Amino acid sequence: ASADAWTHPNSSHDAALDADGSRPTSDVSPITSSSALAVFSSQEWITLQGEKVSDGAPMGFSPLRSSFLEQCKKRLFTPLEFMFQEAVSVDENGVAIPVLPTLPSRYDIAKIDSNIREELSLADPRQGGGDFSMATMISDPIVSMVHEFCVLAKRAISEIDENEEAETEAMAHNLKVAGVMSSLASFVRNAPENTYVNPYRPSQAPQHEEASHSCRVALLPALQEIESLVKNTILTPLTQVLNSHVATVMSKMHRSGAYLQDPRDDGSQATSFVQIHLVDQFDNIASAYLTPLPNEYASIVASTVATFSIYSFVSNAAMIRPLGEASRLRLTQDLADFELSLEQLVFKGGTSLSLSQIAGGKPYSELRAMRQLLFWNMLDDKTLSPAEVAKALLRETWVKDVRPSTLFHFLFSFAPTLLTSPHHFKRMDAHQYVGAMIKLDGSVDDGEASAWMTTMACCDAYQQRESVDGSMADGDRRVGAILMILGPELLRRRRQ
Repeated sequence: ASADAWTHPNSSHDAALDADGSRPTSDVSPITSSSALAVFSSQEWITLQGEKVSDGAPMGFSPLRSSFLEQCKKRLFTPLEFMFQEAVSVDENGVAIPVLPTLPSRYDIAKIDSNIREELSLADPRQGGGDFSMATMISDPIVSMVHEFCVLAKRAISEIDENEEAETEAMAHNLKVAGVMSSLASFVRNAPENTYVNPYRPSQAPQHEEASHSCRVALLPALQEIESLVKNTILTPLTQVLNSHVATVMSKMHRSGAYLQDPRDDGSQATSFVQIHLVDQFDNIASAYLTPLPNEYASIVASTVATFSIYSFVSNAAMIRPLGEASRLRLTQDLADFELSLEQLVFKGGTSLSLSQIAGGKPYSELRAMRQLLFWNMLDDKTLSPAEVAKALLRETWVKDVRPSTLFHFLFSFAPTLLTSPHHFKRMDAHQYVGAMIKLDGSVDDGEASAWMTTMACCDAYQQRESVDGSMADGDRRVGAILMILGPELLRRRRQ
């Protein structure tokens, strides 16, 4: 059968021509999905592609394509032999000492970019004499090359050591690796346009744009692998270390009794916890870790640190007990300073998002709602029953922005002494209890159910002691009942 028998299944190859030599339009059927499927599933097409083997030998163009791709891969892989080479150093006694691997220079990365564009240009009829349809095929060796580059880079990434000096050196080395990976990702991302579109501007044709688009799609797995490597092996360990440092500083809120001290007798203002302990911490994070990172990675670190810091600060503040009027005023001022410090941290992270847009705006909304929570005074009305207080609290507009655990722990500041605080019930320090609720990556959902279980246990234990309380009550006895009413409803709202 001739080729036209399967390329034109619904028309006759021998159809009569019109007077001007053209074929009648009534004889040619438009290309449809069914006709295209018939072509691409036909035996002739399969033979041409070489997808089947005859007598142990590949058929069609398969050997030629395999040979072409093998040579492309060989040229692309050649520069990788000199990437991330292990450095060797010895001390004065000739004993080998561990040294961080040597990182590729800008020239090395530029050479890889040049090789990528040279291979892609083979699909350009004017440059390499090929065809634009080859762009997707040539992208496969590039993806393989990027995979091998990521394997080498992963071996060069240093694990974070517990020693502070070694930790700083290892993290600085990893930040440089992140910069190398960012440069490679930028070259891979821009290669299609730099190869097929930019040389022809401003007279590029639609086929140039189409070739660039199909090549970008084919190179997406390479970009995704780079992003996954950097996030999993560099950014995640970095944010965990930084957040653990922030959590250690936050613990001083309870250890030093920062908000339990009265203002100074001489009338001067009490010192700000945020100004003393947190501002310098955030400035150090910005200068030492965010500045060396590329913007796309610095924004991830800044967002994660800001999210964790907000949740940690709010949770620690909610657990202060007792919380007097002067402490509330100082805490309100510190909340404003804290917000300003985080805004500067996020700005230095290079992200276009503001603090109110990070993590869907939930951390920032809770930070703002905490100010209103501090001056909630419904318990001042002693005539209200626990059910009435709970209903009034649930009607507050800011309640939806506050995690249930924050509200639970804040109410403990009004409770009698016999109602044990949750962290005391668990026999933990306050910062340890907060650390169990808030993970170092900033996620908080898993800790809410655990906080409610602990709150219920505290209320059950208080009910058993309530008969002993008598005239020794130094707080509001309604708090336990209010908590038992609020808990199920708040958790139900959070699940919705």
